[in-house]
Order: sequence, then structure tokens, then C-alpha cells
Amino acid sequence: MNRLVVPLFAALSVAGAIAQPATSFEVASVKPAASPSGAPMVRMRGCRPDPGGLNCTGTTLKELIADAYAVKGYQVEGPAWIDSEPYDIVAKMPAGSTKEQQPAMIQALLADRFKLVFHRETKPLSVLDLTVAKGGAKIKELDAAALAAPPRPPSTDPTGPPIPPPPPGAPPGPGGRAAAPTYFIRMGTNGAFIAGRLTIPQLIGAISRAVDRPIVDATGLKGTYQIELTFMPDDGAPMWGQIRAAAAGSGVPPAPPEPNAPVASLYQALQQTLGLKLEPRKSPFEVLVIDSANKVPTGN
Repeated sequence: MNRLVVPLFAALSVAGAIAQPATSFEVASVKPAASPSGAPMVRMRGCRPDPGGLNCTGTTLKELIADAYAVKGYQVEGPAWIDSEPYDIVAKMPAGSTKEQQPAMIQALLADRFKLVFHRETKPLSVLDLTVAKGGAKIKELDAAALAAPPRPPSTDPTGPPIPPPPPGAPPGPGGRAAAPTYFIRMGTNGAFIAGRLTIPQLIGAISRAVDRPIVDATGLKGTYQIELTFMPDDGAPMWGQIRAAAAGSGVPPAPPEPNAPVASLYQALQQTLGLKLEPRKSPFEVLVIDSANKVPTGN
């Protein structure tokens, strides 16, 4: 009887081991990002979609932590270098792994290579409520016929060419077909331009790049709207801080101002152009507080 039990137990143990989800990358290279000849970093940073692993150029520890633990950057607190030191990362997931397992793998990478230690706290953080300004919204809700027509780029000519079809491999939209973009975001040292068909959540997603705190929809507007918005981001805006720093470090003289470069701030442009308003308040958020982390990753 015992001779039968031992092989069965061993078989169950092996099956259980096989069924366990992968919790770490198969191989990973994590290195400080370097510019040629010691020149300042001028590359745009971030992680590119990669179904087989992680592929990041000039990303920061704060961005990695936010991705790994499904929080926003403003929910990660630590020394200033976690949002300024760039790293290049190439990691391969084990065969059969899924993208849902990747956050756990990034968590393991952070603990192994950066020796990350943190704790969680609930703190009152500054948020912005997007509301309808006094006098009402100045945006036009699109009806069913307008939504059914091909989206067009911003133009004073309504007969202008439609937005080009999506590139091969674009994520599917309604009906299983690749979804065409419905709006544009242009960013540069001369300002920001957002235009196209947007819902309020999409608008919030676009303008969130220009502020360092969360934006909450308090407009009550549920439709899709034709929107054009130009503004000059604040110096402290995370995305434009990167763009301006890259331009300053490149040694290339700044481009002359564009003829129609925006002069209004985001707050002013929202109210003047769209009839919307950003109002600050405090709200409790869970925050990841960094206790310790290595600036130089280990184990390559």
C-alpha cells in the first residue's frame, strides 16, 4: 500500500509545481541608461509593449514601481532619484507565461535587483475635480450620425482627409476590427495641442500628463465631444519636464515659437475654450513609501 502512495504523492507534487504561475523573469538585464560619450540623456523614456517580456528604455524606478503595483506615480514616495535616474531593461518571460503574470515578475525584479523595501500608508493627497464652469460647458456633443462618420483631423476645412487607418497590429475596436484613433495629442517645448472626438474620461487621460496629481470627473457629462484645446503646460508637469529637459540637454538651440503657440495655462484654456474648470481638494489615497532601494541595480 505504501509503495502506491509514494509515487502518487510525487506525481501530485510535480503536477502542483507545473501548475504554479511563474513569478519571475527567465532572464533580465537591468542597467543604468547611458548616453553616448557621456552626453546628457535626450531619449524619451518608457516601456514598450512586449508580449514576451519587458522592454524599457530610460525608465525610472518610480515608473517601474507604479507599473508593478498598479498605482499612479503620485502614489509612490521616496528619494528624488527614483524619478530621475533612468534605466534600460530587457527581460524575458518564461514560456507559457501571460501578461497578467508580468506585474508579479516586475515586483520580484525590483526586490532582487534594486533591493526595494517599502510600506503602505494612507495619506491625504491633492486632487483636482474637473467641473463645469459658471456659464456652462462650451463643448459640442456629437450625435449618432457624427459618431458614425470617419473621424477627421483638426482642420478649418470640414472636407479635409479622414484620419488614416490604424497601423497593422493595432488593438481591435468594436466588431473586432482595428480601432482608428479619434483624437490627437501633440506635445513639445512650444506647448500642447489636443484635438478630436473625446469623452470626458479620455480628455482627463490626455490632460493628466500636464499635472502632477489625479483628476476626478465631476462634470456629469456622459457623451462624446468634438474638442480642440491648446495650452502651455506648467514647468512642473511630469511629461513636459522630460521634453524640456531633453531639449535643454541636447545642445540644440530651442525652436522659435510657433505663430499660434498657446499662451494660456491648462487651467485657463479649459475654462476659456471648453467651459470646464479644475478645482483642487484633498482626498485620501494609499501611498507606497520607499524605505530603501539601491540606485545601482545588481546581478547583470
